[in-house]
Amino acid sequence: MSQSKRTTKRGWLRFFIYLLVVLSILFVGGFIGFARHVSNMTPEANMPAADGIVVWTGKGGDRLSAAGKLLKDGRGERLLISGVNKALSSEDVYDLLMISDQQGVCCVDIDYAALDTIGNARETHNWLQSLGYEHIILVTSAYHMPRAKVEIGAFSGRILITPYPVAYDPAGQWWKNKTARRRYMQEYGKLLLSYLRQAGSDGQREAPELPDFKGKTVD
Repeated sequence: MSQSKRTTKRGWLRFFIYLLVVLSILFVGGFIGFARHVSNMTPEANMPAADGIVVWTGKGGDRLSAAGKLLKDGRGERLLISGVNKALSSEDVYDLLMISDQQGVCCVDIDYAALDTIGNARETHNWLQSLGYEHIILVTSAYHMPRAKVEIGAFSGRILITPYPVAYDPAGQWWKNKTARRRYMQEYGKLLLSYLRQAGSDGQREAPELPDFKGKTVD
């Protein structure tokens, strides 16, 4: 191999090493910023009233009881619970919400179809479209809130979202908690993928038409 080719090869190698270092620094720095942000998220002191309330089920905190309290306090006309375990009956859900069966039948819609975050966003979009809502209070774990907002935006555009983050690590010391670090790292990676997926798509995602939600519970 000639001297010029060896020099060129070393130059490209140095370039890729430099690029890898820069990307690693950006990734780690972004993750630390993400973890600090979500670990410090708290609900607004004076939660505004919205058209409706949406809670996404999953790991991390007392999401359902928080959503039930918002409904009882009149912060929204109706409540959608997305991603409910099919083994739970509507009465089981009302108990977890800590509301009466009467209020549940009146004002709660239960979605059993969503299996992941994209499914939650799709079902939320259809619920919003069916009821004509433009402002929601979104209840989910704090670490999940950034990605939830991105995915809802992919379906529903400029819907107004007031976040109600539920703390996953109440102590706020994620760097000392192995489980929290792993959870945050996984969620940060998924958030980056959501950004990339949305950047590579043309406009909003199409969502199928669903039956009218108003005035009934979805079984």
